[in-house]
Amino acid sequence: MAVAKQLTALLPADRVSTRAADLDLAARDESACQPVSPEVVVWPLSTDEVSRVVGYAWTHGVPVTARGAGSSLEGNPIPVRGGIVLDLSRMDAVVEVHQEDLQVSVQPGIVYNTLNEQLKPWGLFFPPSPGGSSDVATIGGMVANNASGIYSVKYGGTREHVKAATVVTGTGQVLELGTRSRKTSSGYHLLGLVVGSEGTLAIATQLTLSLAGLPQGRKQGALTFPTEKAAATAIATMMRYGVDLAAVEFLDRRSLVALNRYRGFGLEEQPSLFLEVHGTPDSVDGVFETAQTVCEEQAGRVIVLPDGQNPWDVRHFTTRAIQALKPEGKTIRTDMGFPLSRLPEVVEHSYAIAERHGVVLHTFGHAGLGILHALLREDPTDTQRWAAAQRAKDEMVGFVLSVGGTASGEHGIGLGSQKYVAQEHGSSLELMKHIKQVFDPKHILNPGKIWPDESPDG
Repeated sequence: MAVAKQLTALLPADRVSTRAADLDLAARDESACQPVSPEVVVWPLSTDEVSRVVGYAWTHGVPVTARGAGSSLEGNPIPVRGGIVLDLSRMDAVVEVHQEDLQVSVQPGIVYNTLNEQLKPWGLFFPPSPGGSSDVATIGGMVANNASGIYSVKYGGTREHVKAATVVTGTGQVLELGTRSRKTSSGYHLLGLVVGSEGTLAIATQLTLSLAGLPQGRKQGALTFPTEKAAATAIATMMRYGVDLAAVEFLDRRSLVALNRYRGFGLEEQPSLFLEVHGTPDSVDGVFETAQTVCEEQAGRVIVLPDGQNPWDVRHFTTRAIQALKPEGKTIRTDMGFPLSRLPEVVEHSYAIAERHGVVLHTFGHAGLGILHALLREDPTDTQRWAAAQRAKDEMVGFVLSVGGTASGEHGIGLGSQKYVAQEHGSSLELMKHIKQVFDPKHILNPGKIWPDESPDG
């Protein structure tokens, strides 16, 4: 209560809360990680207010965890050391649209879909869609995790689109990072360090993003395959041949079963690819035909989705559909990334691991990027099955790391994937800790994340 009372000297009392409902919401995200309540939640509205709160926390050694929508999947915003949760969801303005430069400046709390709705009249959009969470995920959260999504095959992930940012470091200092220039070769890329740092280095309060023009031509479609490996091989081949796809999403047969049960889509329950092509009205048919030819070489077959459904309307519900199969369960997941050539091998190997441990695996995701979501839905009160699912995840990630991959392609490390960081990064982890020390000397920003030992002396 003492912290909350002191914060009311910095912010209006109605934007400082110790109410149980607010603390409970701030204690969790969409992961299976254990919730931890903060001491207080605050809602700043400006860079100056963020700086004042962080400056107070720096002076008094109070942990500060920035939060957007709480839609993250690895415990990224859970305030494991208590303290202050800095909820940025009310900083949700579009500051300026730079139409001729294909850029927009925004506050971090704006939701992805909301931003793109506001950009439509300008003929622009922010491409790296977070897929199933696009209706809730904030731009600040996407930047914190370096998110990607269904259109990242063509347009890249979030990091490629962040041109400049106003950030607040762990001392309360305000920095202007990056420029609005399309390219720079001046100085160290400090902005690149902040993107994907999960709020552990600095808190972004304004972001300038590069955009793309809304495509004049667009073609979508779906194909089914006899096996998951055949679908994966088709993706790898299309990428190798340079087929200009805007999106290519993979769903295994179990994911299709889950979707049919959840929403009654009437989909064929076979491994499937959802494709989208962007271009001119005259060009998209030819590109799609090339993709179809490659898929047919792997026994792929074009299907028409029932009732003319949009593939992404179907894809949007995948995670929720899998969760609905076992409502009492929780999800152990990984968003492992790997060299694209390894995609068929990773898919096949993952199913073999799950079968060996006696757990049910669902896989889907942005396979054209070499990112696979592997979900294991189990009841944590069944300790044997929960432990088996965790061992299966460990083996999947271990295999991916052994072939040059990463424990996280887009969700971030948070709490859920900390155990893999040392194996993936080796001695470079010490350099990361030194960088953390420079940005956040007292380790008050989102402590306990990315690597377990987060004390300044550790």
